[in-house]
Amino acid sequence: MVRTTVRTTTLLGAAAIALLGLTACASNGSTTPPAAGSTTAASASASPSSAQGPGSGAARSGSASSGAASGVAQFEGITFVATEVTGAHTIVPGSTITLTFERGALSARAGCNSMFGQYTITGGVLSAPQLASTMMACDDALMAQDAWLAAFLASSPSWTYQNGTLTLTNGTDTIALTKAPSGAEALEATGWKLVGLNSKTATANTTTAVDPTLTAWVRFNGSEVAYNTSCNVGGGSAEVADDTITFGALRSTLVFCDGASGQTEQAMNAVMQGTTTYKITDDPSGALLTITSQDGASGLQFTADPTVGADAFSTATPSSGNTASPTS
Repeated sequence: MVRTTVRTTTLLGAAAIALLGLTACASNGSTTPPAAGSTTAASASASPSSAQGPGSGAARSGSASSGAASGVAQFEGITFVATEVTGAHTIVPGSTITLTFERGALSARAGCNSMFGQYTITGGVLSAPQLASTMMACDDALMAQDAWLAAFLASSPSWTYQNGTLTLTNGTDTIALTKAPSGAEALEATGWKLVGLNSKTATANTTTAVDPTLTAWVRFNGSEVAYNTSCNVGGGSAEVADDTITFGALRSTLVFCDGASGQTEQAMNAVMQGTTTYKITDDPSGALLTITSQDGASGLQFTADPTVGADAFSTATPSSGNTASPTS
């Protein structure tokens, strides 16, 4: 077990990211950051209409526009993902910047640590000057991007929201964001490579890392799923809802598997039955998908990987003479 301890302070203005007191623990050597911990309501006044441009006089003077919906209300419960960053900063290749507005608090990610705390909207200006943050060891580029995002949010950027795009600008940098995909849309957006096996007992929850030399994955497309257990390939029906996946009849090839490959196959077959629950979270290594078995006793952890199963639905389904139910 790897134990990392961090401390708590706050961000002031454009200062570097501070530490939130917490202890993170993971058996496979990676740490998944916690969800935003602050639910304190943020003060807000009525926001301008989406037609208002960034940096208007009303926005910079802090006056509120009457008769328009509150920015807090507009964004409540929504996670936005950056589609473009322009200006002095260039987004780190392969990283993701997200903002989530929930219960009056703002949480932000720039590819490494989680930042969260109160924010305010006054007129056309968004301000989040004091965000707490976890502190995890990432490469220098991602750590610098964390600091940049914290400073950007503390700089009182002006905002507009039009045609589904939230645009924030402080005169130096501009971030364009759109609503992050969720549910079936998020599952179908990429392939998912198996990286961990979860088990739950009355006394402990453990995650065992999958042998990195093995390649096991799942891919979803409409009401179908295709998968590879690192030994056999298969597919079948899978109905995806907001937080559940109901697996129907699945068929796979019949290659005999033993050792680590066989154990991985058994774990996948045990979980991918009936109605399971799933959750997609942000992680330094990319999006993390967790599927938990119907009885809650076991689960599978996947990281987003667009290369795995890329042609899964363009190839022929295994012939019935060489397949069987994975649980048979």
